[in-house]
Amino acid sequence: MYSSDGKRSRGHLAKQGPPLLRWALYEAACMAIRTRAQDHDFYTSVKERIDHKRAAISVARKIARRSHHILRELGDKAYAAA
Repeated sequence: MYSSDGKRSRGHLAKQGPPLLRWALYEAACMAIRTRAQDHDFYTSVKERIDHKRAAISVARKIARRSHHILRELGDKAYAAA
């Protein structure tokens, strides 16, 4: 008998949001996975479990979340500086 109790449904990995933003986040993630980078340990752990591409996408999502929180915290001051 098939049981989906321990399974997670796979969502859309890289097809959400504007293509230019996805590309920029992926490129930023590729730079962020270098050995001296802050997210290298996270990248390595995901890469060992899955593969390089999905690990890089996970780092890109982490960068996007971090950026969102920083911009939300800055509020209107973020627009004034630009």
